[in-house]
Amino acid sequence: MARSHPYNFAHVLLPQLAWRRPVSVRRELSDPYLARELLHYVWDKAAENLSAAEKVVPKGLRLSWHEVAGRVTALFHLPPPQATMEAHFSALVYEEDDEPAETEAEETRPRYFTLEATLGLNGPTGTPTVVGEWAGDMHRHLGRGPAGGQPDTADTFLEVLAAVLGPLPDTSVPFMRIVRS
Repeated sequence: MARSHPYNFAHVLLPQLAWRRPVSVRRELSDPYLARELLHYVWDKAAENLSAAEKVVPKGLRLSWHEVAGRVTALFHLPPPQATMEAHFSALVYEEDDEPAETEAEETRPRYFTLEATLGLNGPTGTPTVVGEWAGDMHRHLGRGPAGGQPDTADTFLEVLAAVLGPLPDTSVPFMRIVRS
């Protein structure tokens, strides 16, 4: 069973914050200093009502930015999971271009994915995982993920997300040609 502190951070508070204030959060995450402060603030909030014994040190908590299938993606590196449903990584995937919208009303909510530890035996290739996506209060599993705890786990997770997302839709206006006979 997942520990409450890392579960609350990755499955509850982080996605809720990103969806409630998409423009502000994206802007804050884009600044390395603000991103660190925001992540540690949310980490502390995730443990607010927990006993000292239930609190987890945020060792390894950080953010990196990537392009995944043409989309700007914030990848959250989380403290190593110790139980099922705890996440190795989570990701906010922004469907729009590099420039955030000016107002909250103009920006769509980012998609939120997790790479979660799951039941199974740890082996030389790593720990078993599952890729999940949160959409509001709905959580769905998208299938097996890459082995957790390996040097290439983050890159492989991003490759899985690229396959899930697929190519960006072509939003260009089709060229119309008038042919006279």
